[in-house]
Amino acid sequence: SSDLSSSTRPKFLQRHCLRSALGTMMLRVLSSKTLCRVSPCKLSSTFSRSFSAATGPLAGLRVLDLSRILAGPSATQMLADMGAEVIKVEQPKSGDDTRRYAPPFLPKGNGEDSDVAAYYSSCNRNKYSVAVDFKKKEGQDVVKQLLNSSDVLIENFKAGGLAKYGLGYDQLKDDFPHVVYCSITGFGHTGPYSKRPAYDMLIQAMGGSMSLTGEPEGAPMKTGLSLFDLTAGLHGVIGILAALRNKELTGLGQHVDISMLDVAVSLLANQGMNYLAHKQRQKRVGNNHPNVVPYQVMPAADGHFILTASNNDQFERFCQVAGRPELMDDERFNTMKARVVHRDHVTPALNEITSQHPKNWWLENLEKKGVGCAPILHPDEVFADPHVQSRDMEIQMNLPGFQKPVSLIGSPMKFSRTKVDYRMPPPRVGEHTEQVLIEAGMTMDKIEDLHEIGAIDNAKFDVPSPVRPLAKKKRRVVEVSDSHGSYAFQGNTWGFLSSVSDPTFKVQEDSVEDEDLNELETLTGVLRSSIDDPVNSFLNVRASTEDPDLGFPRSKRN
Repeated sequence: SSDLSSSTRPKFLQRHCLRSALGTMMLRVLSSKTLCRVSPCKLSSTFSRSFSAATGPLAGLRVLDLSRILAGPSATQMLADMGAEVIKVEQPKSGDDTRRYAPPFLPKGNGEDSDVAAYYSSCNRNKYSVAVDFKKKEGQDVVKQLLNSSDVLIENFKAGGLAKYGLGYDQLKDDFPHVVYCSITGFGHTGPYSKRPAYDMLIQAMGGSMSLTGEPEGAPMKTGLSLFDLTAGLHGVIGILAALRNKELTGLGQHVDISMLDVAVSLLANQGMNYLAHKQRQKRVGNNHPNVVPYQVMPAADGHFILTASNNDQFERFCQVAGRPELMDDERFNTMKARVVHRDHVTPALNEITSQHPKNWWLENLEKKGVGCAPILHPDEVFADPHVQSRDMEIQMNLPGFQKPVSLIGSPMKFSRTKVDYRMPPPRVGEHTEQVLIEAGMTMDKIEDLHEIGAIDNAKFDVPSPVRPLAKKKRRVVEVSDSHGSYAFQGNTWGFLSSVSDPTFKVQEDSVEDEDLNELETLTGVLRSSIDDPVNSFLNVRASTEDPDLGFPRSKRN
């Protein structure tokens, strides 16, 4: 506090102010042209034989993760990918509930499934697992011992759920004033609903999004994703990073209180303001946009595609592609406001127009004219997308006891210097209990005593963790039959991409590693393209040296 002199400040505050001052000095050094070597993260030195040191921007940050299911674990995985040490505290033996959210399980190899749930693996890599029963007093003491060296605690129990174990924020803040304590709950820690349990679908219903989703005459519809679990986790990360920034200045942590319902209401955004502007309910518009027409799913002769002509200039170009320039002379079509007001006439008219050609025809020609459009892809097509592959949104990791690497979803965080890394596969329950507790200063005798009384589970495994958990990326090969002329490369990116919807299309995985992945071969009427470098693959296949659609020689793009 600013009203305390340096001589009267509590010792912990003097210590943290000193730490803050040193941190500020380090920031100044780092911001200068002097090159500095960043210290390795705290646990990586202990386990250097198994895992590499973190390279992300949060390297050196330690997070004690008491969360489970999805909202909290998705947040801590994001922190972990960015370099933070995350110690996942789980119930002995049973562990995180999502370990049992299956099938599907990850494939172990030779057609055999493992016991690792795909759901669990979606949000738990790069974490150390410590099995602690904090319902017991001794387990609570273990958590507090780990908290001594932690910067962040994150949990997603019901409000007050950890207080009965002595682990609530109010019970810890005086002994651990440096800790940023993040709670992710359904309704927050205040308000009349604070004690209620919550699930994503419940929040979708209460937060207004379901009433806005679905066909106009149909039932309210939830999204296909656990939207507010995931966005609550994302807001948790934002809150944690903001609190850590304040801690740099003050030396003090604080409580970050994230409510899924708050997040849902905030994400109403423009839709919420559409209501608040005139206090009138809006009708559902299905796959359409409430303020822009056309901005929706469009029928084609062979399926559907997305059209987003989000301004008058784009709509005029759409009319040119469609061969209907006279629509710009019609008062119902020629302005953005008119198209929204006359939606009931405009939408059926445009649907009739787009139904006259197959979707690839629209995607190819609309893209050439700079009109927003896209195919509607299934997950198998998403992960076959060369752009998705080029951005490393599918990674492969080795898991203990697996005969081949498994695919996981990559991090969307891309940094130019402090790159995210994938150091550890999703852990087994209590896999790192002994290592973490020894690093925290606990003796083996103490660990054995805690194991005997069930306060921890010092789990042992016959199959050790892999020394190199991140597998080399396999070449993913796509095959497109050249008998389908509409899927030829003709100066656009959608012709190839949308071809995965063709029934004859299949994705193959080639296990060959460490070879030139940029080559493009044409063999017996089949185009094979390495997705690991799709840009060059696309460009090298052009028949001409000049691409008229982009206006510069092919060689300049390499």
